[in-house]
Amino acid sequence: GPHVELWLDGGHNPAGGQVIAQTLADMEDRRPMPLVMVAGMMGLKDSVGFLSPFRGLARELVAVPIPGAHEKPHEPEDLAAVAIRAGIPASTATSVPAALEAIARRVSVPTRVLITGSLYLAGQVLAFQAGTTQQSN
Repeated sequence: GPHVELWLDGGHNPAGGQVIAQTLADMEDRRPMPLVMVAGMMGLKDSVGFLSPFRGLARELVAVPIPGAHEKPHEPEDLAAVAIRAGIPASTATSVPAALEAIARRVSVPTRVLITGSLYLAGQVLAFQAGTTQQSN
């Protein structure tokens, strides 16, 4: 399938959202590519503020549960609803690898994927990459 370019950022507050969105908007100017977000967040607090800067930039968001979180994280369905309120089409998946597999099946062109909202997701990304042969350059 088409190449998927993975980005990982642990941001989760409105200021962090603005910084990440700006970085990706700059990248979009230099090397345009559809952007899809995979996000899991610990609390609904400020999640609309975090996601709002991505309106018009992200084609869609796939909300996932956070593995091994101690506090109660957002249910993916709740986070998807927040994304839709923020103006970003959204769906849910059971994990980061499941989200990435679903995105890879759906996209027909090279796509930039931002995994964000919590550093708890990083381990799942690394586990997913270990299972793929994709080389990082």
